[in-house]
Amino acid sequence: MPKLSDIRRIIPEDFSQEAQEVIEGVAGSYNEFADEIYQVVNGQLDFENLARAKVNIDISFDSTGKPVGNASIGTNLGFVSMIHIGKIQNITNASRISQVPYLDWSFQGNGTVKINYGVGFTAGIKYRLTLELIQ
Repeated sequence: MPKLSDIRRIIPEDFSQEAQEVIEGVAGSYNEFADEIYQVVNGQLDFENLARAKVNIDISFDSTGKPVGNASIGTNLGFVSMIHIGKIQNITNASRISQVPYLDWSFQGNGTVKINYGVGFTAGIKYRLTLELIQ
């Protein structure tokens, strides 16, 4: 990703005495905005800056790991690059999963993600998955 060169800040004292009052009105907003843009473009993003969505989906899988029924998620994201499984609730009974879960998924476009396959889930059990989708 390209980097921005250092920004030039607007300093009211660099202008004539008559113009300084007007420049002061613009300088504060511009300087703050320019600093933020500089930080974002130069790779100083943090977790809060990421476009992401948290969704819940009720899903069950057959014995081969394929989802039973609708396994599509609307995200309102332009693209999805990662999905993290946050919480798994068994809503059929009290049994727990016995291995690390894995989801195979594909981005379908228009903000939609389809769950293609799941590992670690018991066939015929309905689960409520809390997922974090990251653009």
